[in-house]
Order: sequence, then C-alpha cells, then structure tokens
Amino acid sequence: TALARFLSRHPEIGMADPKEAHLFDAPDYSGGWSPKEIDERYRPSFEQCPGAAVRGEATPIYMFLPEVARELERYNPDLKLIVLLRDPVGRAVSQYRMERDRGNEHLPLWLALLSEPFRLRRCRDARQADSAMRRHSYRRRGLYSLQLRNLYRFFRKDRVLVIRTPDLLQRHDAVLRQVFSFLGVSEDVRIAPGTIYPDTPRKGGGARAHRAVSWLLRLSCLAESVRLRALLRHARTVEPSRPPGRGVER
Repeated sequence: TALARFLSRHPEIGMADPKEAHLFDAPDYSGGWSPKEIDERYRPSFEQCPGAAVRGEATPIYMFLPEVARELERYNPDLKLIVLLRDPVGRAVSQYRMERDRGNEHLPLWLALLSEPFRLRRCRDARQADSAMRRHSYRRRGLYSLQLRNLYRFFRKDRVLVIRTPDLLQRHDAVLRQVFSFLGVSEDVRIAPGTIYPDTPRKGGGARAHRAVSWLLRLSCLAESVRLRALLRHARTVEPSRPPGRGVER
C-alpha cells in the first residue's frame, strides 16, 4: 500500500483506483479473454490518470496464486513486476489480525497456524472471496521462494524487481529512485516518505502478544530464508527461463 501510494504521486505514473484491481484473480476471470478485452475491463480503474506514461496496480495475491503469472505473461509479456517482500512472520501475524478484525478468523493464532494446512487442502476454488487460500494462508504466503520461482518461469529477471520492505523504510529515496529507473520514468522526482497505516490496537494483538508463537514461526521459516537468499543470488547472475515459444532457451 505504501509503495503504491508513493508511485501514484509520480507525475508519469498512474496507479489503479482502488489500488488492488483484482482482475486476474476474480472468480469470473476467463483465460479466453483477449488482451483487448482485459484492457476494457481495466479501463475504469485508470479513468483518473488518462495521460499517464506508465500504469500499474497493486494486487498482492497475483503473486500467490500460481496460475496468475501465466495469465499476466499472456496479457503482456513486457510487463514489469515489482515484488515487495516483508518479514514473513510479521506478514503472517498481520494477516491473522486482519482476518480477526473482519470476523473471518475465530481461532487463536497458534491453532490457526496448525489448522492452516488442513484448511488449504480442503480449498476447492482459491478464487472465491471466502476461500481459505485468501483468508487463512498465513504461513504459506510467506514462502516467497516458491512464488518467485513461478514468476521467473514466465518473466525474465530484468522484468522482476525484488525489494524488501525494510529497505523502503530505511532508504526511502534510494529505493524509489531504483523503482523509477526500473519503470523507465524520471528519477529526479522526490516523493516524501510517510506512514500509511499507523499502529493502532487490533483484536488478537500483534507479534508481541504472540511472542512464543512468533518465535516458533520464525524457526519454521529458517529453511525458507536460505532458499530465498539462494534464489535471489541465482536470479542476479543467471537469466531465468521462459516458456517455450518465446524465443528464449530454457
């Protein structure tokens, strides 16, 4: 949300309104839609920025649902993807708190995490608004290496920019210049930093209220952390493969 807000303040960039268009993960999405038909469905989201040189949206679940990457590449193989990674433990607790606030989660955090694999296994249609893949994928969404590996199947490494939330917080101007360069817009525009969502009390508390569970969750993420670092090192030095038919060797 913060990055989308910052990008929307650049005069050459038009961000969707609302920021999460949820087009490619919609229950009625069809793989038979042509790029022109997808453009028509996108059009209402960009009416407020008709002259933008670059347009974008911020729907995080696109990265999580594996079939979406193929559809994005089919729509526009020249798309540029920005992946903003946050701490997986903080992300899991944040999603848990959000679902508690919405009334979609009634289990304590420890039990929600233990129940997650069974909930996800029973999920028949991830695109439905009330699916477990959307509501209860607390730990699974933090397995970033799996999601990035899937993106790299369809998009070259120079089309995917991976940045970390702490870098955006601590090196705001430098990271935004990197993003602007990646998108091919002016790097001279300065966007003031700001807090989009200040900390407020919520049901279920935060990471401190779940200190023991958070510690155990962090231990469970150690192997994934190693896999992610190795993948990012590899992505910086080796051209990712693309599907057959695109003129790039696998």
